[in-house]
Parts: sequence; C-alpha cells; structure tokens
Amino acid sequence: MPQPSRRSQLIPFSPIRTMFRLADEMERAGGGPLFRLHVGDPDFAPPAAVVEATASALRAGKTHYAPTAGVQELRVAIGEKARTRNGLAASTEHVIITPGSTQALFATLEILFGPGDEVLVPEIYWPNYVQEVLLLGGRPVFYPLGAGYQPELGALRELVSARTRAIMINSPSNPTGAVFPEATLRAMYELAREHDLWILSDEAYEDFVFSGAHVSPGSFEAGLPEEKRRVFTLFTFSKSYAMTGLRLGCVVAPTLYTATLLRKCQEPLVASAGMPIQWGAIAALGESERAGVAKMREAYRRRRDLALSILQPAGMADYVPEGAFYIMADVSATGMTGDDFAVALLREERVAVAPGTGFAILPRFAADGSVVAEPSPSGAPEYPTNPKARHRVRIAFCVSDEELGEGLRRMVRFAARVKEKAGV
Repeated sequence: MPQPSRRSQLIPFSPIRTMFRLADEMERAGGGPLFRLHVGDPDFAPPAAVVEATASALRAGKTHYAPTAGVQELRVAIGEKARTRNGLAASTEHVIITPGSTQALFATLEILFGPGDEVLVPEIYWPNYVQEVLLLGGRPVFYPLGAGYQPELGALRELVSARTRAIMINSPSNPTGAVFPEATLRAMYELAREHDLWILSDEAYEDFVFSGAHVSPGSFEAGLPEEKRRVFTLFTFSKSYAMTGLRLGCVVAPTLYTATLLRKCQEPLVASAGMPIQWGAIAALGESERAGVAKMREAYRRRRDLALSILQPAGMADYVPEGAFYIMADVSATGMTGDDFAVALLREERVAVAPGTGFAILPRFAADGSVVAEPSPSGAPEYPTNPKARHRVRIAFCVSDEELGEGLRRMVRFAARVKEKAGV
C-alpha cells in the first residue's frame, strides 16, 4: 500500500499530548482524584461578556464564513490594543485573525523561510515550534539558555549562518516561565537587523509577568519606515482570557505586504477563524475585562509562590519563574529521567506532569535535509534531547491552589520515596 510521507512520520509528538492520553486513560479507569499539572489550560472561565457576545452572535445568525483576515471590527480592536498596550505601529490591515496562535505560528513560519533554511529557536521550547519548522522543511538551530533560562547572547550571535532566516522569541516563556529583559530583547532585535533576519515574537503570556512589564520587540521598530520592519507578533485569547477551547489568536505583521501573504497562506490552511467567537472576542478587549486578567495574574503569582514553597525545600526548584504559569522542576536527585519520573509519578501518585525532554528534542538531519530518527521498541521514532532537560518535568499552575498543593506534595513524597529506595 502507499506509505505516508516520511516527514509526517518523523515529526515528534508533543509530550503534553502524550501525558494527556495517559492521564485520560487513568481517569477513565477510576481510582480517585487525578492531579493534572501537565497542561497549560487555565482553570478559569472565559469572561461572561465574551460568552454573552458569542451567544448573541449565534442568535443573530453570524454563523457564516468570516473574511480570511478576520472580522473587521475585531481587527480594528486588536490594532488599537497593539498600538496602545504593546507599542506596535499596527494598522487594522496589519492584523490577521487566526483560529488559535498555533495556526498563527504555522502561517507565519510559511512566509519566513524555505526548505533547508534555518530558524533560531531557544534550546528549551514549546514543542510546536520545532514540529512546525520541521513540517515546513526547515531546520531549527537552538540558541543556548543560561541561568534562569535567559538567552546567551554571545552564543546566539555565533549561530547565525548564511542559511539563517529568522529568530524565534517567546517571552514570557513556555515551558520555563522566563521573562527576557528589555536589554536582552533589544540585543536580539539588533542582531536581527544586522543580519537582515525576521523575528517571530510569540507573546501568548504577555499578561502574566510578575515583576516589571512585558516588552514587545515590535515596539523597537515602531518609528521605522514600514519597509524596514521585521517583527511578526503573535497574540492569543487562550491564556489571558481563558479561551483555550474557543481557538482564537492573531498575527500583527510588520508590513502590509507580509500581512497580504499571511492572508493568502491562511486561505488554504483554514479559510478563516470561526465567525461567532470573533464577535465574542471583541468584548474581551474592553477595559472592563482587564480587571479579570489582573485577578488571574495574581492567582498565578500566588500559585507560583506556593509551588516554590513546596519544591525549593525539596531541592526541586533552582530558579524563580518570572512569568507565564510554569516551572521546569528538577528531579535529578531521584536518579530518574524526567520521562521515567513522569510516568511513575502518574501511576503511583496520580499526578500528571510533562517530561522535560519533550521540550528539548534535538532533531538531526541527513545530507538531503531529511530528518533522521532512530526507531524505538514501540516503532515510534526516537531523537536525542538536550541534557539540560533530561531530568526536568514541567509543572503548570492551572489548577486550584488546593489541587496544586496536594499534587506537588505527592510529587515531593514520591521523589523522597524513590531516593530512599535507591539509598540516595
């Protein structure tokens, strides 16, 4: 029979989705509560105004195809938000609405590079970055992260080659919670200008910075002529407004021409984002909803502090996340890899966390540019991973304080039990 494409077979799975499946299977089997610390899905409800506006759009018959670039009224509102809150030089025509920022990422990557070209990606990263670069035939090149998961700028500069086309920035970061200082972001931006590279800035967690303020790299070029701009800025409604299942995001393109290309690429991918939720999302951008965002931010700050109060005494937290709602916990003292620890923790304590290796896969390439992977006993492809993540697990602060505390105490208890058995 015909075989699926080699590229589709060799793209690695996300560890988040793998743990999703294992946790779901365990929960269906029964046996008591299960603590889901593995997924960044806010436990809050969308703003009531969004729910009502979406329902009103449905009742009003706003259920047909939306324009590919998005409902004009929403594009106007996002353009205004990008100018006033982010400092971007964004007109309505620079804004392209997408069904989630995952698709926004894919559409943007399509116009940044060609097959065999290189994209600079942080060495600890959201898995979709590398999945999508590989699906498009590109090569991820990983820039090192030092203390607190901050970019090592000197090493980043050394990685630029004749094939480099773009730098990807994610601040606040998934999975580390790192927030890049303005000076670091400016240095990365100037490097891109020096080598005539694009920048893709994923700002999904822009509203969750616990000290200081979020900085959009696109603001550095707001005063430049449009033809000299190079930053694509990605936003989402998923995190700030707890709208993960409603699937809505956007790209603010640096130029009208690149916005036109984005719209053209989106047509064969998804046609457009759903019409009713676009009308609903307009309500999310009103000033009255900002108080709800602030409450969520304070809840995540409180949960981060709770997590640190449990993990630090156990030697499982060696840095302080400054934003987002994650921490990469250190389980090296158990002698287990993050993968083995996550599976055993789920089975023995009913606590789901995400193995760190899935955020640090290092794909290799054959001479023809194809991805090289070793077959595992299960038949699934295996890849080398960054040693910095081998003994880490990602924890998400997206459950109640009580659930987070209990899940982490179970995790610490499990780690202590493992060390005792091993005589550590």
